[in-house]
Amino acid sequence: MDRTPDPAFDRRIESLTVNLLECYEELDLIYRLSRGLMSTLDAQQSAALVLSEAIEIFDADMGWLVPGEAGPPAFADLVRDADPVVVERLQRSLVKELIGQGKSRTVYSVPQELGLEGEGLPDSLLCAVVKTENAVYGALCVGRRGPGRFFTARDLKLADVLASQAAIAIENSLLHRKRLEEEQRLIRIEEEMRLARDIQSNLLPRTAPAAAGYDIAGRGIPAQSVGGDYYDFIPIDGDRLALCLADVCGHGLPAALLMANLQATIRSQALAAASPAECMRRSNRLLFRSTAAGQFATCFYGVLELPTGRLVYSNAGHDHPLVFPAQGEDAALDRGGLILGVREEPGYEESALGLAPGDVLVLYSDGVTECLDGEDRDFGVEGLKAAVARARHGSAAQILDEILNAALAHAQGRPALDDMTLVVVRRL
Repeated sequence: MDRTPDPAFDRRIESLTVNLLECYEELDLIYRLSRGLMSTLDAQQSAALVLSEAIEIFDADMGWLVPGEAGPPAFADLVRDADPVVVERLQRSLVKELIGQGKSRTVYSVPQELGLEGEGLPDSLLCAVVKTENAVYGALCVGRRGPGRFFTARDLKLADVLASQAAIAIENSLLHRKRLEEEQRLIRIEEEMRLARDIQSNLLPRTAPAAAGYDIAGRGIPAQSVGGDYYDFIPIDGDRLALCLADVCGHGLPAALLMANLQATIRSQALAAASPAECMRRSNRLLFRSTAAGQFATCFYGVLELPTGRLVYSNAGHDHPLVFPAQGEDAALDRGGLILGVREEPGYEESALGLAPGDVLVLYSDGVTECLDGEDRDFGVEGLKAAVARARHGSAAQILDEILNAALAHAQGRPALDDMTLVVVRRL
């Protein structure tokens, strides 16, 4: 067997061995880096780890990792063993341009290729852009001093791997930060909704008033967790009871606060024994002066004289309540004026009618009549009238239930687009 040395074969074996060692080093670096980056979701820590590994793997004399120009930086500048003035010179001469182009580069001779000289400058420079498919986050740079200490094409390829790992870690950190901010925003919204629910629950009547000779019921179903409808029963004295149903614009905490403002305003006017028209006029003025543009409310307000059944009312742009007499045709209560909060002094009218025994008064919000079915047809006033006709000899609560059940049946399971609120008054 011929054992004569073959120099060419030996060189090939040596080359393969070197390549295998280089591949092992690269895999080991990627493994170490991946483990380190998985242990943190902080962009600054991730960037510091990548820079430290880069200086070690490339046997560099200096290094820095800086964010890009566009948008708020994901991390602060990181500089190791380099003069910040030198880093700034290289930034202006090369690195900012590379970040803008999204390209990495090896500079074999900084004085010759970039025309820069001076103390502290590296002789050879390697710059890899930190980027993903979605964004460019900055640049990773390492430098060497001394003649013949050039960076190779393999070094540039490995630097791109490091920069890619850094970019992925930074992007994950930003996504994590965004998720935390979103969670905090949802917590704030939920807290706001809880406050709004508390405000609203304290505003709406807990029970219907006990008025001799009358059967009264009221209920509201918000389209969201907090609605914009408001109804109230306000005893003025032993013989008079104020009835109110309003629909404030919007939902959530702003609507609840506007509702609280409206309730306080109307109650103060009711207890001051203002007439319905005067109550609407004063309430409108106060709302106009105390709320922002675009905040308004529709409102029906009436005062029922219990011994006689006389109802004096004013309607500020609200859906017309209906009176269903025991004998004769139903009637709409439409006298009043403009919705509250739009103009400072629009003027309001009032009117009066008598509720006889057996008559039924229905106050409602537009969420009831505008309830839509699968073909976008609304429940309408006619649907409400038909429901009252079916249950008019029942109690006020039974009439109210029949209207709501009919409206919900009409919707065929579709979610309500607006709050549904009803007040039913039946004179016994």
